[in-house]
Amino acid sequence: MAPLPDEKPAEAKVEPKKEEPAPEPAPALPPLEVKLEVPAITVKLVNAGKGKKAPLKYTAKAGTKQQVEVVMSFAQTASVDGQSDAQVVPTIVLAGVAETKAVDATGKADYSLAVASTDARDVQGASVAVPVDQFKLALASLAGLVISGSVDANGTTAETLLRIEKPDRLSAGALDLVKITFPAWPVLPKEPVGVGAKWQTTSSNTLRAAPGDKGIEMTHVTSYELVSKTGPTYTIKSKTTVTGKDQEYKGGKISKINGTGTSEIKLDEGALYPTSTGQIETNLTASEGTKSMQLAFKIGGSINAKKSDAGTSTPVPAPSTPVPAQKK
Repeated sequence: MAPLPDEKPAEAKVEPKKEEPAPEPAPALPPLEVKLEVPAITVKLVNAGKGKKAPLKYTAKAGTKQQVEVVMSFAQTASVDGQSDAQVVPTIVLAGVAETKAVDATGKADYSLAVASTDARDVQGASVAVPVDQFKLALASLAGLVISGSVDANGTTAETLLRIEKPDRLSAGALDLVKITFPAWPVLPKEPVGVGAKWQTTSSNTLRAAPGDKGIEMTHVTSYELVSKTGPTYTIKSKTTVTGKDQEYKGGKISKINGTGTSEIKLDEGALYPTSTGQIETNLTASEGTKSMQLAFKIGGSINAKKSDAGTSTPVPAPSTPVPAQKK
């Protein structure tokens, strides 16, 4: 037998594995801003009402705050040869605190609404285009959204700005949907009125399929009535009629534009945002050559506004109980 070696053979050295550098985080996106279009609008008093008359206007005081919940819904139906396809978006909920920053001598108020929480609700009786849980993730990208602008004493608005300081990749799409569905301020007459007063507004509106789109031009005529006044609260109801001329659009033609809407508004003295609920439906026919399609758009919106203590900035979280879709 051969003699054993005096020493063990040297063990092979194992080189330490080099760790791969961690991927660099994606660069932060710049602040995101979207402006709400302000349609040209005229107001005509039809009937001044009865009894004691006084100007009907928004009377918020600088420094006052409100807890505000905004609920928005959107649905679209396309019909061709008797077959219909509906696309329903889960109901959008934004909750936060609105603050009146300043009020000038004419009653024009500068304000901001800081959104503190978002939610999405299922639409009862409808198949939504996007699963609610997935839609909630998209709405979460609106974290830090601030809505700011100014509103005259009669509800006429100047440019309204929607801004997110630290957006993510989903923020732009979510903000575009808010832009389409966000409820408008009810416009009031400047003349003194009493209960039973009636007035009419006419506005030129544009329905856009996407930001930057040419859009479809139409006219909204809204008839308002001051139904009652109980203490500091005015109750107003409205009906809207939608019309539009036949027009060229993306190489085709838009015709038979029509629609209706309703709303109810409760305006409290000293409040910035009224409590309101409303809906509007717009119908039209899109054609190209011998082919045509009937389209219906339903937009719903409601605002629930409550007074908040001057020093309080914590809003009530948006409830998550499903509710039926509403329309503006």
